[in-house]
Amino acid sequence: MKKTIIATTLISIGISASFSQQAIAANVDTDDQMLVTANRSQQEQFLALSANSVITSEQIKTMQVGNISELLDTVAGVSVVQQGGSGQNTSIFMRGTNSNHTLILVDGVRINSATLGTTNLTAISPSQIERIEIVKGPRAALWGSDAIGGVIQIFTKQLHSGEGSLTVGAGSNGLIQADAAMGLGNDKHNISISVSTESSDGFNAYTTDPYPYDINEDDDDGYERFSVSAVGNSQLTNTMSLHLVSRFESGNSEFDASYPDSPCWFDEALACPAYYANEQDHENYSVKLASRYQGDNLFSELAIATSQDEAENFGNETVPSTISTERNQVSFINQYQFLTGTSFSLGLDYYVEEISNSEDLDGWVPGFQTWDEVEREVSAVFLQAQHQQDKLLLEGAVRHDDIENLDAETTYNASVGYQINDNWLVSVTRGTGFKAPTFNDLYWPGSGNPDLQPEKITNNEVLIRHQFSSDSLNAKVELSAFDSEIDNLIAWAPNEFGLWQPANINSAEISGVEASIMLNVGNINNQLNLAFVDAEDSVTGDKLLRRPELTATYSLGYHWQNFSFNSLVSYRDESVDAGEAKLDSYVLVDLGVSYHATNNITLNARVNNIFDEEYQTSLNYFADGTNYKASVSYSF
Repeated sequence: MKKTIIATTLISIGISASFSQQAIAANVDTDDQMLVTANRSQQEQFLALSANSVITSEQIKTMQVGNISELLDTVAGVSVVQQGGSGQNTSIFMRGTNSNHTLILVDGVRINSATLGTTNLTAISPSQIERIEIVKGPRAALWGSDAIGGVIQIFTKQLHSGEGSLTVGAGSNGLIQADAAMGLGNDKHNISISVSTESSDGFNAYTTDPYPYDINEDDDDGYERFSVSAVGNSQLTNTMSLHLVSRFESGNSEFDASYPDSPCWFDEALACPAYYANEQDHENYSVKLASRYQGDNLFSELAIATSQDEAENFGNETVPSTISTERNQVSFINQYQFLTGTSFSLGLDYYVEEISNSEDLDGWVPGFQTWDEVEREVSAVFLQAQHQQDKLLLEGAVRHDDIENLDAETTYNASVGYQINDNWLVSVTRGTGFKAPTFNDLYWPGSGNPDLQPEKITNNEVLIRHQFSSDSLNAKVELSAFDSEIDNLIAWAPNEFGLWQPANINSAEISGVEASIMLNVGNINNQLNLAFVDAEDSVTGDKLLRRPELTATYSLGYHWQNFSFNSLVSYRDESVDAGEAKLDSYVLVDLGVSYHATNNITLNARVNNIFDEEYQTSLNYFADGTNYKASVSYSF
């Protein structure tokens, strides 16, 4: 019924009207100097009043990464925790906030799981990405729930008509990969199709003392994944256009599980609970159709989207268990260029989240157990104003979210900037954000707590940005300092009956300093990212788990004749994990090279962790040692 309502809404509103000559939402034509995610409208990156980073397709190609998390781990203020290799579970900690406090968007479509609150980023192929925008700090005033630590938006690659590429590669741990992409159509009507496949035998990542639980499976944990994307544009008139962005992903990953030798309490006649599984299949998709009107002073986008996040756990003779999130979304965003330098944006967001499970969620209770609620609606309206008066820049946004079965939330962002000259900008920002409890927190049978309230953040930030360019030198510097207070954090605790369940009992204080420095001199490219983040429990003063205080990455690139060389040095400070376990600091060195054999053919090779450093970002999960891969690409 709700799908019908959404479709009817799209038809009844029509093709749309209003918004300035800026572009909004996803898959807008942008270059390296533009930013979309910070304000849901295209703006010059240098003038954005929030700390941000952009990873381009050229950088993705140069780094030859295996998954998106490797890219994000180079960004100042972002720490990635990976439980094994490329196909294993990955957590993103932005500015010291929790792993489910970062909103993940693909072409403007939110893809965070409604049950876990996180996203399987390893499922998305880097070869299909045009750019990644990372905006730090709470942005709930524009994007709503989940944007506590920040927002990461992934834009799918689009080719011009007649363009194409083909890449095949292989590497250590039995890695095999292939990517192909092709642009079809003409200048007014075009579509890009991209296909990617990859598989690896993996390695045995989990090691611990088996007593009292036999949880060591001495085998390699491999993975395989397949993805296809389609991105299209159709220019109907000078002012009207239609846009399609879609993707489909499927794959399998292996991991170590509890009790693999005797998984069913020594009674093999019993069906094993799902948490004894040691494999997972996933099947995710998203489809978005948008119509845009662009006039002299008005621009509008109306978009309808649907997405799925689905995982099936099985193995060790378990009964397969599938949990799925389906989300249907509608957004209508308008901006009016009131005067030169002044614009107003009005946006409406509506989405319905539905979850489902194939197997009983609580085997201790007779009958088929599922969540107490399996669906909720979220509707929101936001208003934003931007104004530039000479060197003074002002931004303000306020948003009201009405979440079914939860209290409504109102959030805001307010920024003041001063452009000293063409090369210097300073700004001050104060903002709030929230994260709605997940379905697991609220309604899991036997332990959910329907009285939970959203987690909330208040953040203050000071930003300094500098840029310089000449014939032989190009430099960018961004420095930011922030201070955050997070309340109502959800943690497990006994209730009045002595039963453990989630409760809003924790709070945190997080402060930090970030620096991003880019310096290109002739054929030499330098990029240094530094961050110091102090994340503590407000009550106990203990450090928050898996969050190192000091992180740093330095990338050096050099172009010589037909060769391109790249090196990456990464440092992670020590951190703590469960049970006050200590994770040691480490330094990694990666080296890569590309040889442009012809205008169309490129040979690539990369060696990661060349000194075979043994390290952990999550307790008992060791990362890969020295590993390598090589590929050949043909483009036209």
